[in-house]
Amino acid sequence: MKNKFINNLKEFILNLIYPKHIKCIFCDEELDERAKFDTCYKCAGNLPYITRPCLRCGKQINEGNDLVCYDCKKVNYSFISAHSVFEYKDEIISAVHKFKYSSQKFLYEPFAEYMCEKFATLNLSPDIITAVPLHINRERERGYNQAKLLATFISKKFNMKYLDLCEKIKDNTSQTELDYKMRQENVKDVYKLLKNERKFIKGKSILLIDDIFTTGATTNEISKLLKSAGAKEINILTFAHAQHNIKY
Repeated sequence: MKNKFINNLKEFILNLIYPKHIKCIFCDEELDERAKFDTCYKCAGNLPYITRPCLRCGKQINEGNDLVCYDCKKVNYSFISAHSVFEYKDEIISAVHKFKYSSQKFLYEPFAEYMCEKFATLNLSPDIITAVPLHINRERERGYNQAKLLATFISKKFNMKYLDLCEKIKDNTSQTELDYKMRQENVKDVYKLLKNERKFIKGKSILLIDDIFTTGATTNEISKLLKSAGAKEINILTFAHAQHNIKY
């Protein structure tokens, strides 16, 4: 109860400092009638949208004529496809850091709106939407699971069933500074399926939500778990994709 009170108080204070729907989430300029998803007209025209995605991992392909990036030709994912709205750079990095590390929880709404816009263009019909879980220690420290906030918003927008399907049972090292192989090792045996939800997974198409896709180590590990429980297919949707060249 004490932690909940502190988090609510923190959110109240932050809402006073960073009021919603008044300033652009990227440049802090005041919004006008042209604003969309709490983004000013100027920023909206300069955001790093992914315009030519890899058909497997969703990263921006800038060169060549291939439909699948070089990395995805070498990696076997347990999910069918991953999709992201933006490249993880410049103002997107700054906004995500505010969301995850500066307690600006309200940013989940405009972030999720951008993800909803992306989802509407995809030929996906998931039975269930779920989120990458946080370890309970991290969630208590942050006050929320950013992926779950995004997922529940999207599920309501499209009238999809949201379920927590797994939990994070180990508070492992942050993935931020790790390379591909280290990331794979770092997520082994970190997640576990929730027993009561296994019966909902078999034969189902699942949309897994996270904020950032880097190498896919985390989402792939969770996809393996879901497949082991009989999921028909898993697809991934994230707010941003971090360019990360995988070394073999």
